[in-house]
Amino acid sequence: MLAGPTGCGKSTVARMVVGLSQRHGHGRVEGEVRVAGRDPASLGGRDRVRTIGFVGQEVDDCVLAGTCAGEVGFALEADPGTEGAVSVRERVANALERVGLAGFEDRDPLTISGGERQRLVIAAAIVARPQVLVLDEPLSQLDPAGTQEVVRVLRRLADEGVTVLLVEHRLGLLGDADRVVQLGGHVAPEFHVEPRRAVEPGPPRNALLSAIDIHFRHAGAREAGLVGVSLDLRAGERVALVGGNGAGKSTLLGVLSGALVPSAGRVERRARLASVPQNADLVLFSPTAADELDYAPREAGLPAEGARSLARFGLDGLAARPPQALSRGQRLRLAVGATAATRADVLLLDEVGSGQDAGNLGRLFDAMDGIAPCVLFSSHDPALVAAWATRVVWIEGGRVVDDAPVGASRWIANEPGPAVARPAATAPPSRPTGLDARLRLALVAVVSVLVIVLEGAAPLITLAGGLVVASLLHPAVRPWRRSLLVSAALVAWSTALSQSLFWSEWPRTPLVELGPVRFWREGALHGLTQSSRFIAMAASGLLLAVSTPTDRLLTALRSPLAGRRLPYALAMMIAAMVRFVPLVATEWAQVRAARAARGRPAWRRWPTQWLGLEIALLRPVVARSIRRARMLAESLDARGFDPTAARLPLVPLAWRTRDSVVLTAALAVLLTAASLRGVYALYTADLWYHSALRPVYAFVRGWL
Repeated sequence: MLAGPTGCGKSTVARMVVGLSQRHGHGRVEGEVRVAGRDPASLGGRDRVRTIGFVGQEVDDCVLAGTCAGEVGFALEADPGTEGAVSVRERVANALERVGLAGFEDRDPLTISGGERQRLVIAAAIVARPQVLVLDEPLSQLDPAGTQEVVRVLRRLADEGVTVLLVEHRLGLLGDADRVVQLGGHVAPEFHVEPRRAVEPGPPRNALLSAIDIHFRHAGAREAGLVGVSLDLRAGERVALVGGNGAGKSTLLGVLSGALVPSAGRVERRARLASVPQNADLVLFSPTAADELDYAPREAGLPAEGARSLARFGLDGLAARPPQALSRGQRLRLAVGATAATRADVLLLDEVGSGQDAGNLGRLFDAMDGIAPCVLFSSHDPALVAAWATRVVWIEGGRVVDDAPVGASRWIANEPGPAVARPAATAPPSRPTGLDARLRLALVAVVSVLVIVLEGAAPLITLAGGLVVASLLHPAVRPWRRSLLVSAALVAWSTALSQSLFWSEWPRTPLVELGPVRFWREGALHGLTQSSRFIAMAASGLLLAVSTPTDRLLTALRSPLAGRRLPYALAMMIAAMVRFVPLVATEWAQVRAARAARGRPAWRRWPTQWLGLEIALLRPVVARSIRRARMLAESLDARGFDPTAARLPLVPLAWRTRDSVVLTAALAVLLTAASLRGVYALYTADLWYHSALRPVYAFVRGWL
């Protein structure tokens, strides 16, 4: 076990052991690192996965595949050995079962909880049976049961001869380690605070926030995320929201903050709320740490307290540092401080203990004591909850199973909770389901050619409208439906408006006259035609992105296209872009929501101020994208990515009769439209005319 306070260099040591700093770092490396007698930085892809397994700190940025089975099997695709695909699938299922994720093979990693994703990347690290396993805070988002489960797995691996290097803040695990190395000075072993007194419950009308019979289901989920949840929050309370991974804690915080809309029930907010999501980076948009803490007071016309606030939240000496350049723990404390500076009555904090040692957590809660009347925070750490909560709300399976003062909490007393049914264990499929990924690529290509071949407004508008409707009906697009519909309408309206205003070709027919300003009918129709081309291509690309697992798309891109294969690195880059572009759009919306919650609305600013602020909001989105790209590159590196080596797909592509029928129909439509347009082009160019084709000419002129 490698212990030490936040920022002392534990993650740097872990990255050096794996060889990532030597290959991907920007500093100067002195001295030597040897793993199994070899320099880890010089290991090739196959040797790497056999020698070292690695679990990084930012697990959300390390996931690429579209299924949990594909994520775990990635390292085995690089080094399948002589066992064959069937044995590979069995090893994937076994690795998932060892970390408590049996039955998750077909789940999308982006739809499971943060704690479940942590277990997933641990399974991906151990599936190739490495000699050394390095884990950087792998337990930070795991519930107590999950922590014990993973620690048992690590202990068993060590007993089997695997060297396990664990970077962790939870010093209660010291008894499970054979040896402890401490970096960076004294580490507070536990919290030392006076027990807190519970707030006497008052009448519901005095609650700052009330949730009444809340129900919620995520898009595409098989089970409800929240079922009949009711909750009151009052001044003076420090409420801990606890429960297992995937229990519904983040979902409930999202509903309370207004980020998610419940399918039934209501939330009554009688006071100002502010929230920090699980990914705290998305609330940091100022150029420096001091500016971040001063933003909300400055917007409210209050005196700035940047220097004082920095010390209060354990960020001394970091005033001039860019927020996105701070360590993970520092970024989280800065996000909490910047959000608390809004002087909101209720603070909602998701996984506030992630990446923090006991000393920094103590400073964090001490700072909030003098600022926020009520705090609701989610946590998996019993020591943190016992030290700082006045009340504990235990949620499992989307239901509140216990709501009691901290001294009487069944969760703190480690009483068994309700049994939550897990999916039945299933082996990864040997054949893919749904339309073949190569067919989906072909359909996007057909749409791209059609929007060029077609000239008429009616078919283009019909094509674009059909693709937009198909996109909006997909469950993964449900959270963005309104935004996408508004965006498509704005593109069509603005293009039609500009073209109709400046149309200069003849003939032209007035559509609307506003004094000396005329809008021409032909220009509006031309604008709708051009915008329909763009909308159709964008909608087809969106459908491909949300409906095709990344590993399936990668395999399709690597299949022979016109007799040649795409280079692996290029195919991987395209697949990653398709995977993460929708995430960037979601993050942009979260950053804008955080800005709106901490300052004046846009309509109360001068246009130049509003534009400058909108440009500034790119800062966290770009920083997140760069960090994601770096973490993804390191994750691929640690899992044996080699663009020159052959790979064995976990689930090979399988072309079916249905795929042939769909492709034939699509090509028939494309070839028919292209042929008719070609015949008409010869006619209009006076190169070829046949009287029997006059109905065809009329059809093309009026429709295509």
